Amino acid sequence: MLARVLKTVPLDTIDRRSQAGVFLRRVRDDLTDQLGSPTPAERLLIHEAATSALIARVTGEYILSRNTLVRDGGAELLPVVLQREVVVGNLGRTLRLLGFHRRKEPAMTLDQYLAGKQGNSNP
Repeated sequence: MLARVLKTVPLDTIDRRSQAGVFLRRVRDDLTDQLGSPTPAERLLIHEAATSALIARVTGEYILSRNTLVRDGGAELLPVVLQREVVVGNLGRTLRLLGFHRRKEPAMTLDQYLAGKQGNSNP
């Protein structure tokens, strides 16, 4: 389970082959693919979004493994439920900054098109 990883390993040293590392890489790759060629600032936001997504997923799994989501008296949610909502809210804001729609690649210039045609022509 991902929660076990997060208890013992700082997020910046997660083995890329581990379940958590694979999850982080997939989220980063998916967001990078969506954006096309991200700027350095967008790459930072992608990293933060991937980290937040991992934390949200792990805390969500933990919450769902509990028998109850309220404290003993039944009137108050467990603190982890509220903390997860903060993480999910931050993730949503980060994703909004990145944008939800796939970017179109810039159109080729005429020179680029002709250069490509010349490179592909058969003598």
